[in-house]
Amino acid sequence: MKLELDREEFEEALKKAREATEKKSALPILTNFLLTAEEDRVVIKATDLENYLILSLKADVQEKGSVCVNSRSLSDIVRNLNSALLHLSTEGDKLVIVGGRSRFKLPTVSPEDFPEFPEVIEGEEAVPGNLILKGISKTEYAIAKEETRISLQGMYMRGHEGRVHFVGSDGHRLALYEPEGSFPYELLIPRKSLKVVQRLLTGIEDVRVARSEDGSFAYFTTEEWKLIVRLLEGEYPDYLAVIPKEFTAEVLVDVDETKRALKRLAGLSEGRVFPVKITLSDNLAILEFMDPEFGEGREELDVDYVGETFEIGFNGRYLIESLDALDSEKAWLKFTTPDTAALLESDDYEKDPYRCIIMPMRV
Repeated sequence: MKLELDREEFEEALKKAREATEKKSALPILTNFLLTAEEDRVVIKATDLENYLILSLKADVQEKGSVCVNSRSLSDIVRNLNSALLHLSTEGDKLVIVGGRSRFKLPTVSPEDFPEFPEVIEGEEAVPGNLILKGISKTEYAIAKEETRISLQGMYMRGHEGRVHFVGSDGHRLALYEPEGSFPYELLIPRKSLKVVQRLLTGIEDVRVARSEDGSFAYFTTEEWKLIVRLLEGEYPDYLAVIPKEFTAEVLVDVDETKRALKRLAGLSEGRVFPVKITLSDNLAILEFMDPEFGEGREELDVDYVGETFEIGFNGRYLIESLDALDSEKAWLKFTTPDTAALLESDDYEKDPYRCIIMPMRV
């Protein structure tokens, strides 16, 4: 194997590929890249047995071949070299990396030890990359982080009534982003795979998406890369059934002003649970935090609300995270009773088709 390639392009490809490797693994081979020099390209393969990534970039190949090398060591070396071009070659069981006046030799293992990849299926359905990125950014925060039912450990993606649904939930809140579009599959994509996809996408490309016949894998492909994702098993809960339809109190709030008030109160709290009581009265919302150990705080906000006094409690961190996902200046908070789920959504749902369901808590 002997080739020459652009250092910056190689560095960027390695960054993307590292997201699909295991940093620490009982199988050391999963911490490696498989590099293959072909006609005029070098192909990088990386996997953690849940994600199978194939990246290719142009290279001046003088001698074809394959080599398996530690992903961290190679990435660190390439990132810190200051030459425009890199020369890669093999000497026995070593990979030689030369850039400018720097020269490194890395130990390698046999390419035959690298896991086999599933066959790639090129999908016919093209989805804009920016749509996928937006769907992930608006729902990823709500996906379950602790061990819980498997179906809640990923993002659910499907087509429904002329829209593409991106859904994340941990059982205490549910985020739904539903832009207009069509999508023929139901995919339950693991949290780590979402990180891989985010690293790969620039937002300007179209991604071809397919699913295996048995529903085990999803395939995301572009001209530069191919990603095979092992999907989560299990049936996703009926998320549409939990979205409340009728409300007794609706308040229009300024998104940035409300976030700043909540974050000031959050400064008094420690940990993920940050109880906040919200009291609504005519054109006023009072946000209160009280804790014998950490102190107490009170914020008053001017809001668009007229009606009876209404009190409800929430984990304030859930409110902050859901407000962060909005792309609008104003948002509706809609309530039914102090003990049932509340709905947060943009004041212009056609422009920002996102809503979040949040369960209340006693404060």
